[in-house]
Amino acid sequence: MSILYLVALLLPLVAANDEVDAAATTYPSLPHRIPYRSSSRVARVQILVALLLGLSAFLAFSILRIRYPKIYVANFNNLNHNYLHSLTRQNLPRLPRTLLGWIPVVFKINEKQVLDHAGLDAVVFLGFFKMVIKVLTICVLFAVFIISPIRYKYTGRLDLPDDSDDDDGHNTTAIIKSSLLLGTRLLKHHDNDSYETFLWMYTIFTYVFTFIMAYFLFLQTIKIIEMRQTYLGKQSSITDRTIKLLGIPPMLRNEEDLKRHINSLGIGEVDSVLVVKEWNSLNDLFKLRKKILRSAEVYWVEYFEANGIKSKNDMMTSTIHPNVGIPININRDAGFYTDESDDLENQSDGHQTLGSARSRRSSYLDQVSEYVQAEADLPDDTSGHLPLLNDELSKRPKKRKGLFGLFGPKIDAINHCTERLEIIDNEIKRARQRIYPPSSTAFITMKSVAQAQMIAQAVLDPKINHLITNLAPAPHDIIWENLCLTRRERNFRIFFVTLFIGLLSILLIYPVRYLSNFLNTKSISKVWPKLGEFLKSNKTAESLVTGFLPPYVFTIFNIIMPYFYIWISKRQGYTSHSDEELSSVSKNFFYIFVNLFLVFTLFGTASLSDTTKIPNQLAESLKGLSLFYVDLIILQGLGIFPYKLILLGNLLKFSFGNLFWCKTPRDYLKLYKPPVFNFGLQLPQPILILVVTITYSVMSTKILTAGLVYFIVGYFVSKYQLLYACVHPPHSTGKVWPLVFRRVILGLLIFQLTMVGVLALEKAFVCASFLAPLPILTLGFLWNFQKNYIPLSIFIALRSIENNELPYHDDEEFVIDSAQSVSTSNTNRMRTLDERREFNQSYQYPHLVDDLDGPMIAIDENEILLVNSDGMTVRKDTPFFDERYEL
Repeated sequence: MSILYLVALLLPLVAANDEVDAAATTYPSLPHRIPYRSSSRVARVQILVALLLGLSAFLAFSILRIRYPKIYVANFNNLNHNYLHSLTRQNLPRLPRTLLGWIPVVFKINEKQVLDHAGLDAVVFLGFFKMVIKVLTICVLFAVFIISPIRYKYTGRLDLPDDSDDDDGHNTTAIIKSSLLLGTRLLKHHDNDSYETFLWMYTIFTYVFTFIMAYFLFLQTIKIIEMRQTYLGKQSSITDRTIKLLGIPPMLRNEEDLKRHINSLGIGEVDSVLVVKEWNSLNDLFKLRKKILRSAEVYWVEYFEANGIKSKNDMMTSTIHPNVGIPININRDAGFYTDESDDLENQSDGHQTLGSARSRRSSYLDQVSEYVQAEADLPDDTSGHLPLLNDELSKRPKKRKGLFGLFGPKIDAINHCTERLEIIDNEIKRARQRIYPPSSTAFITMKSVAQAQMIAQAVLDPKINHLITNLAPAPHDIIWENLCLTRRERNFRIFFVTLFIGLLSILLIYPVRYLSNFLNTKSISKVWPKLGEFLKSNKTAESLVTGFLPPYVFTIFNIIMPYFYIWISKRQGYTSHSDEELSSVSKNFFYIFVNLFLVFTLFGTASLSDTTKIPNQLAESLKGLSLFYVDLIILQGLGIFPYKLILLGNLLKFSFGNLFWCKTPRDYLKLYKPPVFNFGLQLPQPILILVVTITYSVMSTKILTAGLVYFIVGYFVSKYQLLYACVHPPHSTGKVWPLVFRRVILGLLIFQLTMVGVLALEKAFVCASFLAPLPILTLGFLWNFQKNYIPLSIFIALRSIENNELPYHDDEEFVIDSAQSVSTSNTNRMRTLDERREFNQSYQYPHLVDDLDGPMIAIDENEILLVNSDGMTVRKDTPFFDERYEL
């Protein structure tokens, strides 16, 4: 209802501009009237189109949610019962199977429930939307009841004049410069002094809106910090007790030596140490095993279909013999296997050992792959293999041994894959026993949270880049493949990805600049004369191209490019998913802010020939783009946001996945895995919309109201997705808020710079000069945040930690009593979400301990059926699949 009320508020503002335009026709003597295009009619049509799109998407979602609950309420899907991120939401209120019954249930879920079931990151994300709604509500009230009436009194308009093409061929830029950016001087009886008084209102409200935003920013920051300190301070998960240590010197790259060194510092007692090693060859073996396992499962499915096996009981009661051949062993006689432990014993120089180990890595895997292929491609001797389920050999799947499986003699496909899988499993078992070169990174788990926090904030070594401490990511959040990279490899990736993004951002200026030419007929005539002539003679086509096309093309750019930046962030070598996500937030905001806001705005109507006039040019451009941003925010808020509920990507995955690539039970499980709610996709655009809305807050009540509608719709859509439809696996514990804070401060600086240009264009230099202290004050807000709030946004204060077990030197009886009280309180206290997620987890390289299960052949409710190399079926619980372990 509140959304419909705000839309109803937006329509009269548009209609009021129509009435003033009509008055200009009735009273042509009014001076300096800009010959507007039918901009208000375009805005009203845009609202109606967006409402039609949004309501249709909303209704479609309400129906699809009932029809396909496994997709749209994925966190309650029994197939995801063991998925640790869906498991945390199992106690949320259940949604009724009625068309609109889910709305009040989602609306009533409070912040504490979000914290308990979705985590701190979800609270921070939704808290940003709630804060913006409060800010814009206050600003809209000021705009509707104070700014717009005063503007109407002095200019005859309720809102910012909308740019248009001059039907008579007048120069648009000249018209803009000759008119007031805030409204032309329509009433001659107002003298300059009274008009100067009117402009003072914009100076005053620039201060008012800046202080309102700053107040709520710091209020939300304090709320997040207090919540974070309370929430993280009462838990004692393994993540909170662990630090990541970088820059370990060679003499300490051993668990026992490093543990002894940390204990000697007197900060606390070390519980466990894991020195990260260069396990790259083991990673490659598991990648090869994954491919072989996938092929084996595909052939099993073909085999069951050919033999008419449709039920799990058939599989359990049948005698399966996939392979009864002679086992193949890999040993040193094969000529390629070399245990690095021998090298480590024989080499006296540790650096030479590490270098020689790295040089053998790629050739070692190549030889293993060739050996697996050569041994598994032995002639198919059917006498050595018993038929499966006593069936006829003709019903067994076959494959060719030659190139790409298209040439060569046919062999039994299941036997072939089973042999290859057995070979690679034997090699993995041997590889796990090898000694790998240690890296300069380690995870150190302390006995208590307080000790870990102290070490994370301490300087441990007087040498530069030695023993650098950071808080450790959660075990499930680590990207082990990147963690195993050497420092040189990681720096190489960071450098080239950064260079590539910089070059790409420069190249993207040209298509964005070309798109900005379609904002008005005059600029279109310059780049496309024939189209410009056609649009001048056809007003309907002109409204369509200049009013509707730019927002939709802009939206398409915003949809496509963020996925690319997320993809390239994954190649940068970040060691945790949370760091990768925060990086994608920064990259995507940089892209949409620079390429799709600054470049688009400045090239829209401004000239950059004189950089000293940037405030004036920015003001002129923003005035000319006011209609574009109204259309964009309306389209994004009312039209596009509801479509996020439908999860079009997931819906298409189900439609085409079942037809083309979903062939095995493992594919079936992955198909129903909840989609990831990625902050890199979901957060940058709302921040940009806030920047645009604040920039226009004094000048345009329409944009202010449209921004409020956008964030109300966005809050409700994001709340449903975060709780019921999607998961957010990265574990950043609210660290995204500093990114939001800094970018909102940037938006305030853009807002103040624009208002200086607005007042300077009107020759109100005194009014503009009074805004000079405001940017300095805003930068002071940022400095205060960086100095006093950032540490509490990253670390846990020692006073916030419950049952703080700092090392004491008191009598032994006191220490024993304290330990007993700590044990009792921890037993009685309910576990937090993070503690439940990290229960029984440890900082251990997963490929050293992962089960080498056989092909998955069936799913039985919460269990799966596997087949071993000897043909025996095994029943196991559905595995916990997370970022590092895909089904």
